[in-house]
Amino acid sequence: MGLAALSIGVSAFFQKDDQKLRYFLTVFTLFMTVHFLMLGQWPGALMAFLGSLRNYASSKTNSVKVMYGFIFSAWVLAIPNMESLIHLLPVIATTFGTVAVFRMKGIQLRLLMSMGTLCWLTHNYLVFSIGGVLVESLFLIINTHTMFKLSQIKKGN
Repeated sequence: MGLAALSIGVSAFFQKDDQKLRYFLTVFTLFMTVHFLMLGQWPGALMAFLGSLRNYASSKTNSVKVMYGFIFSAWVLAIPNMESLIHLLPVIATTFGTVAVFRMKGIQLRLLMSMGTLCWLTHNYLVFSIGGVLVESLFLIINTHTMFKLSQIKKGN
């Protein structure tokens, strides 16, 4: 994964505007698709690509039917490609992320995204994606920082 992808991902989690977060994540998850393809991790690549489509769709609608369509698609597409239980982690992460971008706002959106980040972090560690571990760790830190900033704005400080 290149510096451009990393800077897009970092920029995504610095966003306090939910819509900008969705747009940045759309582009970043396309880069992650390529990353996992290069590692030969098809379930991760599939979930990353589906995540990119999901992020874009959620910027246009908050339809519960569309949300459930993405969740259903993630599970149906992933199950035949699972070679081990490790491959369940991207599907769980995708499920968390899907609910987050379609149904949540502000801190709640980012908190649920962090749950997905923890799944991706674990997955990346288990498939020996050192870059993925570093990136997801960085995202977790930045997302936590952004949630703190949003809580300060909410309190009026």
